[in-house]
Amino acid sequence: MRKIIGIFGLGALMIVGFSSVATASIYVWKDNVNGYTFSFPDSWTMQTNDSPTTRIRIAGPIAEDFATCRVKAEKDGRLKIYPKYLMTKAVTATLDRAFWKQELAGHEKFVITDYFVPASLGSHGDATAIRTSFVQDSGNGKMDMYGEMIGSIYGDTRYIISCTSKVAEFKKYAPVFASIMASVEFSSKYHPFAVGYYRDFLADPKLKLPRTKPGTIVPKSEFSLSSWW
Repeated sequence: MRKIIGIFGLGALMIVGFSSVATASIYVWKDNVNGYTFSFPDSWTMQTNDSPTTRIRIAGPIAEDFATCRVKAEKDGRLKIYPKYLMTKAVTATLDRAFWKQELAGHEKFVITDYFVPASLGSHGDATAIRTSFVQDSGNGKMDMYGEMIGSIYGDTRYIISCTSKVAEFKKYAPVFASIMASVEFSSKYHPFAVGYYRDFLADPKLKLPRTKPGTIVPKSEFSLSSWW
């Protein structure tokens, strides 16, 4: 069962129930601006966005675990010149370790513990991904955090999806994090064929044109004014 239950400034939120006896459901959130969907358990709640580029931010059901996931989207047209078959290399070179260090610069004592390349975001987005640890101020003291982040440049937009929790609770949330991050699905923006639907005319047989110039093919020596009388 699929039912639209609300329209928000950032997109449409739908709830998907599996059956009348199901014990859990998921929300499917659609970003109408950037054209992708994002799913999460109905026990998670949407929170206020924490940056201008955050499209959606959600929190887990146990507040003291500080489990959150977010999707950030920002215009980045640097790779628009590349055809789709080169995007894996282009994204790998762009969203490299240096990029992730810059992305994490606002986190205290961050460490990139794992770096995955190439990666994939949904079925369309070429990506790189990391696992990272850092220190976060909860308002009542500092706490050790751990999480996963995946980045992709698809079309003219750069996407960063991250899921983090207290380091002691990460193993508990890891399967849910993986499911949430894997739920991102882009609307197709690349033609499935590199040259569209154009016929490969270069493979056509060569035309054999006559060597004579347009006009008469009668040799000049056989042409005289007397032949007209």
